Amino acid sequence: MKKKLLFLVPVLLGMFLSACGGGGSTNPPEDSSGGGTEPGGDPTKSDFTGVSFESATYTYDGQPHILAEVSGAPENTTITYTGREEHVDAGTYNASAKLVKDGYNDKTLNATLTINKANISGVTFSSQTVTYDGQPHTLTISGDLPTGGSVSYTNNGPHTNAGTYNASAVITAPNYNDLTLNAVLTISKATFTGYTYESKSVKYDGAEHINDIQLVGTLPQGTTVNETVKNANNEVVTSAIEVGTYTYTCVISNSNYVTETLTATLTIKAQKKDMPVFVASDGTVYFANGLHNSYLYSLSSGELNLIDYSSPKEFNKYSPSSAIFIAGSTLFNSVKQVSGGSSSVLYTDSNIDDFVKYSDNVYYYSSNALKAAKSGIYKVDATDSSNEPVVTRVFEGKSDNLAIYGGNLYFTNGNDHNYLYKMNLSSNATSLVMEEKVHEFTINNNILYCTVNGLLNDYIGYLDLSSSSTDPTKLTNAAGEFLTVKNGYLYYNYTDLFSAVDDSVKGVWRISTSGGNPEQLLANDGVNGFDVESSTSLVYVDSMDLHLYRYNTSTHAKTDLLDGFVAPESTPLNTGGQTISLGTKTYYLNMYAGKTLYCYDESSKKSSQLTTNKVEDFYIYNGIMYFNQVTMLTNNDLYAVNLTMGGEAEKLNSNDVRNMVSDGTYLYATHYNWAGAAGGMSRMRLDGSEYVKFSEVNGAKNLTIKDGKLYYINCGTGQDNGYIEYMNLTDITSTTENLDGTRLSNNIKNVKQFAFDGNNIFYIYNGIKDNSVRRTDFTSLGEGTKLASSKTNPNEILLNGNYVYYYSYAVTAASSAGFYRVSKDATGDGTQELLVGYDSKYYGSNLSISDSGNLYFLNYIPKLLLGDAHFYQIKLSNKAITKIN
Repeated sequence: MKKKLLFLVPVLLGMFLSACGGGGSTNPPEDSSGGGTEPGGDPTKSDFTGVSFESATYTYDGQPHILAEVSGAPENTTITYTGREEHVDAGTYNASAKLVKDGYNDKTLNATLTINKANISGVTFSSQTVTYDGQPHTLTISGDLPTGGSVSYTNNGPHTNAGTYNASAVITAPNYNDLTLNAVLTISKATFTGYTYESKSVKYDGAEHINDIQLVGTLPQGTTVNETVKNANNEVVTSAIEVGTYTYTCVISNSNYVTETLTATLTIKAQKKDMPVFVASDGTVYFANGLHNSYLYSLSSGELNLIDYSSPKEFNKYSPSSAIFIAGSTLFNSVKQVSGGSSSVLYTDSNIDDFVKYSDNVYYYSSNALKAAKSGIYKVDATDSSNEPVVTRVFEGKSDNLAIYGGNLYFTNGNDHNYLYKMNLSSNATSLVMEEKVHEFTINNNILYCTVNGLLNDYIGYLDLSSSSTDPTKLTNAAGEFLTVKNGYLYYNYTDLFSAVDDSVKGVWRISTSGGNPEQLLANDGVNGFDVESSTSLVYVDSMDLHLYRYNTSTHAKTDLLDGFVAPESTPLNTGGQTISLGTKTYYLNMYAGKTLYCYDESSKKSSQLTTNKVEDFYIYNGIMYFNQVTMLTNNDLYAVNLTMGGEAEKLNSNDVRNMVSDGTYLYATHYNWAGAAGGMSRMRLDGSEYVKFSEVNGAKNLTIKDGKLYYINCGTGQDNGYIEYMNLTDITSTTENLDGTRLSNNIKNVKQFAFDGNNIFYIYNGIKDNSVRRTDFTSLGEGTKLASSKTNPNEILLNGNYVYYYSYAVTAASSAGFYRVSKDATGDGTQELLVGYDSKYYGSNLSISDSGNLYFLNYIPKLLLGDAHFYQIKLSNKAITKIN
């Protein structure tokens, strides 16, 4: 009983104090973990003390995290958790723990698990600097994105053109903070390559040379070229004809390239060479016309005439009315005589250095052949006109400067220091005349006048042939050329043949044959040739401009006898060209530039030279030009160049291929042998590798690919038409040989050219009497419908838009010749439209049409040798014709 009372005392005291409101709270303070005695707790029970439920904070690492258990709880305490679970993803997670134990008031503790987002690492977004190459460039991040991550770019590309591009990349991923990275893409301007702009030096010929300096090469698309030409006075000029120095400045611009400024110099030099002049007794002037390839011309009564397509080096004056000259070529020399305004051939041999006539039927000539055994002086006796001339060598060894006088043949003897000798024409015996090196001589009235290359100096001297002396008498102290005796005077051009002569004394002089002092008639340091017209008149060729002048020695007036002369154009012989239009540019072979490759740009209206070597054929596929170029002598190699980027052409291989076509993987072509003859077909990769000659079909042309087949015309050697055949591309392998084709149809024959258009086949039927444009199809494979046949002989066809364009030239109906077009859907002959008549001057081949509606053609038909071989444009909208080159 005593023990029970002792127990109740504290309890009762507590209740009393509580009821009275006195003293402090007996509840223990809540711990930092939150929670406490449940509301309405039993005051007779104890409260939990010293317990904690700790919050925790982590950074996302992909691992599971959970709050630690409640710590400090008495034994046998029941703890119930709510929200205390493992979490991986970033976030805030609230949890609670309820503590229950007998004798204790229940207690709830709260805690928070915080998983913060991580920072993204291991990912970079780097700046880049590249050089413009025509390809798109894009900045991208490097590194691995977190799981579920993504990147969003701004202005990162693709970018192609040169410039600076600021880009950003925003990387987002669950459980990670967003990451923004910045980078700069710099596309630097490229440098122009693959071109030449070279200085040149030419000799004056009276022709226009403003275009002699060319920017040669394939320039990138969008490039502009501005060229300025200035003369020696720093004046801008548009013509370069006269002697002088011309400075060229060429500025090449392109937004993707570093602007290039190039300079070159054109030097037109005075042309000092032998260009002889001969004034005949009838007043006709014969001369080498330097304004027209030094061809032989005549001038009589003010009328100029082309006499001969030969270039005389000197005239050997046989009589006052006629002269002889040698016309040289690669294989033969011809001796020709001019008189009466015409020329005639006297004799031809492989090597003739000088020539004289003894009579109308007996000639002598010197030959300084490479083989000493053939060198000598030969006599030609053509007395018997019914037989070949009798040719006899009368002197062995090198010789030159032949002249016949008094029964003797005078000559310079190459066997003896070029001393002057003579040969008795009866006995052929030779003897020394003058022990001096003689450059040239002339004989008049038994006096031999000569130019001597003396030991001490050069001079003009004379020798009396009636005397026994071998020592000439000196007339001048310097050399002279073109020695001429007329009207009692010796005329000569005072110049520096062997030693230097002051320019002030150069020119045409004369000295009386009876003695006295020489006098200068014409002060000119550039006389290429002259003759005496009268006692007061000279006719000469000036080396400064190669014009022929008449000079009055009394009044000192000179008259330009070639004023206003324009040389007639010579059409280059060729076997045809090639023309391809791509957009507003047209590529063509320029026959007047050695069949080199050119490009005409409609925007600038200018042509540019792409190659300096002859090109046999070219083909454009996917922006790449493949061209067959002659690189050394007659060797043909295949090259390729990117037309978009320009630059240097790349050699693919050393095969001579033409008529090229591609399926996107391979190039197919006609294979040509070393002699330039078609000999089968070949295939190669677009880089020129894996070359294989898979067929021996000779004369294949018009190669075309359609639906996995290679079509072509099997013409046969030397033929212009044949049947269409085909081969399956899958049958052609790297080891295929002697593959034969399959004839498309026996009904489609005499095919000169064909073109496919969907299911339709358009072709030129090239028969003996019937020459027509026809249309058939792959369904019927019949001979088809004649779209144009009457008065028609199509040279070639071109499909463009809704029309078939063609040029027709029928010899029997020349008045109907010209450029035509006919609808692809025409149902018969008679609907063709004449675009431009031939007008006796237009002969179309190698047709192409640009995107702007201009038709281009080479004005030449090789087999007929018709046309001027220039490149022309027809504006289809108004039929206007323009010569391009």
